Amino acid sequence: MKQMNFFLHIFKIMLFSGILVATASARAELKVVTTIKPLHSLISNVMDGIGQPGLLIDGSISPHSFTMKPSHAKMLEEADVIFWIGEGIETSMEEPLDSIAKDAEVIEFMELDSIAKLKFREESIFGDHDDHDDHDDHDDHDDHDDHDDHDDHDDHAHGAHAFEWAGLFDLKAGTYKWSAAKVDGDYADPAMKLVLLAADDIEAVEETAEELLESKTSAKKTNGGTLVAKEIAYSLNFDDSQNMTVFTVEIAENGKYAFFTEHMPFEFEANEHFFKDTSGADIEPIAQEPEMDGHDHHDHHGHAHGEFDAHIWLDPMNAKEMVHEIAHELGDLDPANKEKYEAN
Repeated sequence: MKQMNFFLHIFKIMLFSGILVATASARAELKVVTTIKPLHSLISNVMDGIGQPGLLIDGSISPHSFTMKPSHAKMLEEADVIFWIGEGIETSMEEPLDSIAKDAEVIEFMELDSIAKLKFREESIFGDHDDHDDHDDHDDHDDHDDHDDHDDHDDHAHGAHAFEWAGLFDLKAGTYKWSAAKVDGDYADPAMKLVLLAADDIEAVEETAEELLESKTSAKKTNGGTLVAKEIAYSLNFDDSQNMTVFTVEIAENGKYAFFTEHMPFEFEANEHFFKDTSGADIEPIAQEPEMDGHDHHDHHGHAHGEFDAHIWLDPMNAKEMVHEIAHELGDLDPANKEKYEAN
């Protein structure tokens, strides 16, 4: 009887230990959540062979107008660590992170000292553009306006400002190409509103552009579509089956023209400039908002991005620092896999 009791005691200890080990293993599975696809890509690479981060805002939704669902709230509530850029990109995320993700470690990349804060600029952050692709071919088959009654980009959350960027160009009559390219395998957004107006300066037509961009009606344009200067908001829809979507801009008369865009056009640059003539030469603005000379016109309008461009991952050195920060944070929270994170 004593021997039986002894073995029963050992069995209970082993059973209890097994339960503890199983529980510990379950708790060791780090729950990582991030907001946008570029971050998800970076984190997925660091976590390769260990786990997969959860993604809140998929490619079909603009991070500027993202609406929290119960499933998203559950992800935040259960997360061990959450990575996001900051309110300049994920406009509506600050409050949910404060109220829901109370137990999670929250990493906001725009607040890190190791991340270089980028001023808004005329040139792509990748430097000189490659002019080898000249897009000479075009057609005029898409002169009609294919109207959308409403799309996800109408509810743009930028305070008093309906556009992120405006550029004034001095153009000769002729044909030009406006392009959007995938960066790291994805378009920055699946679509973007654009207004093109004849104007001597940006401020002269800014109010009209705001009204058009905030309208519930827009003219849908797809790959190869034609844009002309008139009082209408175009909805540029990017072709996910191609690495670049190209639109034709037809300018009827010599003069100055203002472009107003819902997102920064530099977000959609990979290897070349977003605006070119048919010879492949880059066309640069003679003025733009936000300006580069320190004039805080965008702050005057309550622009959510403030003084700096929040698309920090497009700078290769920042992307490198972000990967190091991700590996460091994951290693601290999951020491058993620290070396694997660092190796990845």
